[in-house]
Amino acid sequence: MSIQIEDNATDVLRKSMLGRGISSEMISEKTGISLSEIRRLRKHRASGETRAKIAVALGLSPEKLELLDLKFDSAVSGNFTEEAKFPRNFRREIMFCGNKVLPKMTSNAYVVTDETCGNALVVDCGKDAGTLVEVLRSRAVRHVDLCITHNHFDHAGGINELRDAFPAMCIYNFNTLFLGTAGNTVDFDAGNFALRAISVPGHTTDSVVYLWKNPSTGFAPIAFTGDTLFLGSVGGCLPGDLEQSLGNIKARLLDSLSEETVVAPGHGPATGIGAEIQENPFF
Repeated sequence: MSIQIEDNATDVLRKSMLGRGISSEMISEKTGISLSEIRRLRKHRASGETRAKIAVALGLSPEKLELLDLKFDSAVSGNFTEEAKFPRNFRREIMFCGNKVLPKMTSNAYVVTDETCGNALVVDCGKDAGTLVEVLRSRAVRHVDLCITHNHFDHAGGINELRDAFPAMCIYNFNTLFLGTAGNTVDFDAGNFALRAISVPGHTTDSVVYLWKNPSTGFAPIAFTGDTLFLGSVGGCLPGDLEQSLGNIKARLLDSLSEETVVAPGHGPATGIGAEIQENPFF
C-alpha cells in the first residue's frame, strides 16, 4: 500500500482557521454558512459547496483542495504512485509514534548511507529509534550525523537511544546551527554529504529544513522539510502564526529552491518544490 498523505482538504481548512485565529463564528458571519454546517466540516462531513465557500473566505484555492482530496483518496486505496525516485543509498523509515490522542500516528525518518566510508546521514529519528539502530547496524555504519528538523517528540524523541548506539554521533539542530549567527541559511558538510540548513520558523520557532545538495549523479537535490511543508499542506500553527509560516516557506523554499528539488517531508509521501508551487492550496 502507498504511504498515506498527511492532510486532506478538510484538514487544510481546519489548519487555516486555527493558524489564522479564525473561529467558526467568524467564518459563519463572513460566508453566511450556518454554524451547524461548519461543525459538519470539522467532522469531515461538509458538502463540497461548503468547503469551497470556506476556502475562498480563507484565501485558499478550492480547485487545489479538490485535487488534494483526489490524491488523498488514491493513497487510501493504495494507488498513489507519484513519488519521486530516490538514490539507491536513500531510505525512508516510517516510524510509529502513536499516543492516546493519535494512536496510529507515524512520522518519517530518513537514512542516507555512504558506503565508501561507513558514514550515515539520519534526518529525524522518531519517538523511538530502535528501528533506525537496526537499519544502521545492518549496513555496518560506523559514524552517524543526525539532523533534527524540530524538537517535537515524533521527530526527536529517539535521540538518546540513537546516541547510546553511536556515542560519537554529531547532532545538528536549530540551536547548534543558528544560535549566535546571522542569516537564515548555513552550509555545512556531514561526512561527504553537502548540506544547507534553512531556518523556516512557523510550525515551531526552531524548524529547520535540510537541503542535501549532492545526491548521486542524475538525482535532484532533496529537501528534508520536517513539519514545515507536506504534499498539499503545511505544518499546523498556533493561532496567529500561519502567515509567518507561509511567508517563510514561500521566500525561503518555494522562491529560492529549484523546482526540481524533491521534498522529503516529516509525514506522508514525497513531493517536489515545483509541484507545491502549482498545487498546494496555501500558495
